[in-house]
Amino acid sequence: MTTGQQHNGLAPEADGLPVLGNIVDFRKDILDAMHQGWQEHGDLVRYRLGTVVVHGVSSPELAGEVLTDSGTYGKLGPDNPLRLILGEGLLTSDDHESWMRNRRMMQPIYSKQALSGMFHAMVESTADQLAHMERSYAPGAEVDMHGEMMRVTLDIVSRCMFSTDVSRTRDKLSPEAVDVAVNYAFDRLQNPFSPPTEWPTPRNRRFRQVMEGLDGMMYGLIEERRAAGAPEGGAKDLLDMLLAARDADTGEGMSDRELRDEIITTFAAGHETTAVTLTWAFYLISQHREVLIRAQEEVDRELGDRMPTMADLARMPYLLQIFEEALRMYPSAPIVPRLTLKDTVLGGHHVPKGSRVLVNLFNIHRHQRHWTDAEHFAPEHFAAVNKKGRHRFAHMPFGAGPHLCIGKHFALMEAHLLLATLIRRYDFRHIPSHRVVNHASITLRPKFGMHMTLHERRHAAPAAGIPAGAGAAAD
Repeated sequence: MTTGQQHNGLAPEADGLPVLGNIVDFRKDILDAMHQGWQEHGDLVRYRLGTVVVHGVSSPELAGEVLTDSGTYGKLGPDNPLRLILGEGLLTSDDHESWMRNRRMMQPIYSKQALSGMFHAMVESTADQLAHMERSYAPGAEVDMHGEMMRVTLDIVSRCMFSTDVSRTRDKLSPEAVDVAVNYAFDRLQNPFSPPTEWPTPRNRRFRQVMEGLDGMMYGLIEERRAAGAPEGGAKDLLDMLLAARDADTGEGMSDRELRDEIITTFAAGHETTAVTLTWAFYLISQHREVLIRAQEEVDRELGDRMPTMADLARMPYLLQIFEEALRMYPSAPIVPRLTLKDTVLGGHHVPKGSRVLVNLFNIHRHQRHWTDAEHFAPEHFAAVNKKGRHRFAHMPFGAGPHLCIGKHFALMEAHLLLATLIRRYDFRHIPSHRVVNHASITLRPKFGMHMTLHERRHAAPAAGIPAGAGAAAD
């Protein structure tokens, strides 16, 4: 226990089964189980997953303590199932020194200047997505928006990361391969009784097959770039920047293994998380006609019939409010795990060393003390006047503290661009008979996709070609 702090015993515990504890409820629907525990017991709830003790955190105040005190609450250690996919990249490394070294090396890659250089590639992918939808769907046709958003964000990250469109990477970096890997890791996170990864079960074999393909592709790309040497005129894409990054103290670059881990992590952060939030955003807009009309008025006023430049984004703030509100209601990574490194006190309760802490963003983003009409979709939540005075951990879809997502601005820029371009061209209307159910794995997806009908706006001509200034930074 932290010196000088008092506590009132253990946190209240959610009801569970003998031996298994809350495993069944977590595997059925972890967000529903934790929401019920929050409603019944408050902002700090104790769960049992077999022999593993888990504390659910559902308030900004407690989350702030957990996410800013890395000496007490660290990342999960070697037993973190995400390491099976991501290795020890920025998202999963629990070694503070190596994490800090790589974070410092990578920070310039996500600077304003570097992002402006990637914007042109994003615009190219977005223009290709428009052309694809115009070819593939007649007016009124049914479209799975989740599938389409996965498609375009995969293409964006492929171009920004490797200077190639998705055709080269589709076999190994397909949404289906990602599904296999992500669901495998999440199931192991929830179930301490999972069979060892070495056992030759069908699921273990399928996971190994997917990871062998991913690793082969990643190491192959790294080998090709190392052999080619630095490009003339400086870095051309994210992989070039990672290869060129150097430790300020030693002058050393990253090893092949470190590069592989950071590439996979960047891919995950720049692809699926943005895609699922865009999917939820289109669904929410379709349920609130007044929001759609205001967004389209903003886009029409600023863009007319052309593709956006970076400078345009700053002049379309309402679109960004829509995306931020979608992130509030459906945070793309709804649970942030931590490991308690020593006995401590949280919320007046004893939290023993070795227990896991799950910071539940889904609950925090709906906390009645911090949000007015929390269950209602209202982009006005993020108008400048309404953000003043709000607890800084009441909305944290990109995490918080020293581990704030390094790719935050990449994701916001990508989403802003896609929303503007697609809303300018189309109305998307949710099909009422299609069931909308959220499904939490590592990300928060619509369980059955997002089936909508696509309708061309009568006055919206196809977007003009990519403007010469598409990559220009905003003033």
